[in-house]
Amino acid sequence: MASKFSFSKFFGMDEEEIPQKQDNHSIRDKQKIVSINDNKKSDSKISVFEPRIYSDVKVIAKKLINNYAVIINFDNADDKTTKRIIDFLNGVIFTIDGKIERISELVFLFSPHSYDVDGEFKKNINRRLN
Repeated sequence: MASKFSFSKFFGMDEEEIPQKQDNHSIRDKQKIVSINDNKKSDSKISVFEPRIYSDVKVIAKKLINNYAVIINFDNADDKTTKRIIDFLNGVIFTIDGKIERISELVFLFSPHSYDVDGEFKKNINRRLN
């Protein structure tokens, strides 16, 4: 007579080699579950610049695109250069969905969308400027 058909014999496997089905609890215990919000490593960085000429804007724009916040002090630039740099960086900020904050008359903070600026110092500056 013919013996009972077995997949393990058909594929040349012994009965001992067949992996046994595990229950759901042991599978879940072996999985590594990591929360997105808990151990988030901060890659946030801030660069400070004092541009003198318009060509300095290229380095500043690259920092913003690479997710750095940038503080710019325009004390050493003339009014025309300052306006051109701010206009150019305004386009960069729009592209990366960032923000521009005025810290003082000639100091600005340009930040990517991942930054949130808050604090008493900022509130006091805004009250003095308005």
